[in-house]
Amino acid sequence: MSSSGRPGAGLQTYALAVLDAVTFSLAVTGVTLVAAVFLSIGSGGGAVGAKVFMFVIGWLMMAYAVVRLWPSSPDSDPEQSGPSGSPIPETHEIRFQRVTRALPPVRWVTLPPPEHRLRVPAQLFLSSVFVLGASFLLEVGLGVQ
Repeated sequence: MSSSGRPGAGLQTYALAVLDAVTFSLAVTGVTLVAAVFLSIGSGGGAVGAKVFMFVIGWLMMAYAVVRLWPSSPDSDPEQSGPSGSPIPETHEIRFQRVTRALPPVRWVTLPPPEHRLRVPAQLFLSSVFVLGASFLLEVGLGVQ
């Protein structure tokens, strides 16, 4: 049994947190794909340009997420302290998260409290993996060379 007294509550919380992160990552990937297509059309790159833009944006997102996830000192635990070193964890939302939480299937479920969900930098890291995966699928799956 979990700490809440209900069997499976930990698994359900974990599944809902993963669902929230995957929905966020898919939305970021879609927005990035649209942006890459517009950038590619504007620069005359075509489908190859979109694939390259997706690749570059994915790596930049990953670098930014890693910097945000990196602890400021060996003694700091991001789960135990907030941005100013206070004992309150960082749980603020970005505006894009509020938009993605209005998308199905996340809008149909009650999400766990913020301290049981992935933080924004972790969601950005997962999003960067999805964006790089989309770039890979453009090259391998659709044959964009």
